[in-house]
Amino acid sequence: MLFLAVFCGFLAEYQLEHKIEKNREKQYMQSLVEDLKADTAMLAANIKIRQDRMQMIDTFLSLLYSPTAIRQRSGDLYYLARRTSPPANIFPNDGTIQQLKSSGNLRLVHKKEIANSIMAYDQKMRRALFEMGDESDMRITYREQLVKIFDNRVFIEMTNGDNVTKPAGNPALFSYDTTLINELSGSIQYLKRIHRTQTITAGLLLRQADSLIQQIKEVYHL
Repeated sequence: MLFLAVFCGFLAEYQLEHKIEKNREKQYMQSLVEDLKADTAMLAANIKIRQDRMQMIDTFLSLLYSPTAIRQRSGDLYYLARRTSPPANIFPNDGTIQQLKSSGNLRLVHKKEIANSIMAYDQKMRRALFEMGDESDMRITYREQLVKIFDNRVFIEMTNGDNVTKPAGNPALFSYDTTLINELSGSIQYLKRIHRTQTITAGLLLRQADSLIQQIKEVYHL
């Protein structure tokens, strides 16, 4: 009788622990879905920003290489130079994924397919963030070249906090040196290539996030 009582107590404790872990698993998945929804909005906005930047770069280059436009449309050049220089970073909402990884609670995810999808998404996001290091270095070079060609006093007048406005009229450039202009055009074309690559990566992440959201909702009935 004593053995039976101990055994029944063990079973009850096991069932209780199993139920607690199932509840924790579902809570993690609910939190992860909210993080992924925020990521999809962030990624969609980032794609739009980068697409706009690439269009600006095309216009900027066409004006920069035009002997007429470089003087008669210098106001547009100043505006485009300033608008193409800020970062277009992504900031993942990865709180839940980091908790799952750091606390060892990824073991609670009983569906191997979902656990694998979570780690695949996190790995691609880490890679995208790592690649932004190259973009940051390129942007520094680009800005250093800008101030050799454009009058920084005009940039200051154009900027009010986070707002950038087109300068009045067509202020002269600081330099019309063709060598400096050629170096600048090379840097901005490389920056455009980075924008294109990151746009593709963001698109893949967006699709992965949407797919993972649907997987989780179906399995956990959310």
